[in-house]
Amino acid sequence: MTEENKSIGKFPNLRFPGFEGDWEEKKLGEVADIGRGKSKHRPRDAEFLFGGKYPFIQTGDVRKADLYLTDFTQTYSEAGLLQSKLWDEDTLCITIAANIAETSILKIKACFPDSIIGLLPKENKTIVLFVKYLFDKFKIEIQNLSQGAAQDNLNQDKLSKIEFAFPNIEEQKKISSFIFSIDSRIQTQKKIIEQLETLMKATREKVFSQKLRFKDEYGNYFSDW
Repeated sequence: MTEENKSIGKFPNLRFPGFEGDWEEKKLGEVADIGRGKSKHRPRDAEFLFGGKYPFIQTGDVRKADLYLTDFTQTYSEAGLLQSKLWDEDTLCITIAANIAETSILKIKACFPDSIIGLLPKENKTIVLFVKYLFDKFKIEIQNLSQGAAQDNLNQDKLSKIEFAFPNIEEQKKISSFIFSIDSRIQTQKKIIEQLETLMKATREKVFSQKLRFKDEYGNYFSDW
């Protein structure tokens, strides 16, 4: 497999009824516009670049996010925006340094540095959810493509040349919708578990500090500890 023709993902063993025909192998650059984030100013930690109204997404924000990215820890000022770029919602953010091949879909307009690639699907070629799930499925294989350099990383050129197998756009939507419904349930269950863990921790603290006491069958508090 050459760098110019890296193929990841072939054809499905299981398909939804009503869909026929082979999936077509295409380079990522053929189905999406791919660009690198911008942060031209040096040093990057110049104070006047930050503290404004424009979200500035970093690799750690992408790693922490689930399917959609809305939370951020830093913002750009007007000066920061001038030396960067404001990306649209539904851009797939792909980390190419530090935490390689982590992905999340922007649900806000935001800037990000050149350690993150922005991917926007071409109309009627693919959809962002389908590409996101491809990256989730083949994350290890994509990370392996970054190995071999002095410092492991991906770049825009490597990503553009990766080949995936794509069905037609309607089958992509069907697959993405199905996986999204499962993903949504998982996220809901995670929130329920987090709430229960918080409740358990708070209850445990109150019980063992004797701020919360239980009553017997007659309505009387149990005797002092």
